[in-house]
Amino acid sequence: MKNILCTARRRAFSLIEMMIVLGIVGLLLAFAAPNLFSLISSSTLSGEGTLLENQLTLAQQQAISKSADVEIRFFKLADESAAQVEEAYRAYQLFQFNPEGEMIPISTFFRIRPPAALHESLSTLLNPGRPSGDDKKYGFVSPQKGQYEAPSGPGGSKRLTDYIAFRFRPDGSTDLPFRSGDSRDTWYLTLVQGEGAMESSEPDNFVCLQVNPYNGQISNYRP
Repeated sequence: MKNILCTARRRAFSLIEMMIVLGIVGLLLAFAAPNLFSLISSSTLSGEGTLLENQLTLAQQQAISKSADVEIRFFKLADESAAQVEEAYRAYQLFQFNPEGEMIPISTFFRIRPPAALHESLSTLLNPGRPSGDDKKYGFVSPQKGQYEAPSGPGGSKRLTDYIAFRFRPDGSTDLPFRSGDSRDTWYLTLVQGEGAMESSEPDNFVCLQVNPYNGQISNYRP
């Protein structure tokens, strides 16, 4: 019995040994934390980019299957719950005409998860239509701006919120003007991460979704 107790005592950790182990673990976490946070943010950006791309594709499919325009609205709001006090384009929702001719929501109100958001100056689709030159005579007005009672307030409460929108047509095209004059186009949305990235003209990490106005094709670009 005495030998068994002695063996148990020899196998136990002392307080000093435990403190040394915890100190080493804490030091390793301190070195790993920046890379871990960066990885989490990058994962959020990729996930939000994929979700937005899927919703744009769904909007086109709904327009074709229902033979009615589908409008995508991008809402500009602050996100107090995530301490995002500056207004930015942080949400979007799909709308379609019902049989009575009313434009009604056909999707949930998608909030872009922080720290990701749409970069306004790096997204031509967030610039309201002010056609100039030859485009104007054809009556193009998209992207267009408006206001809507969206669930953008605290706790999902509704309040009047600014938005920018464009539409997919029943033939799969969009109501966006074809501005570039060749097979390339300039209609795109750019998702970035972090408050600092919103003020940068050259963010380190981003997701760029390009929309072809003729066939509605969505292309995804990453740095």
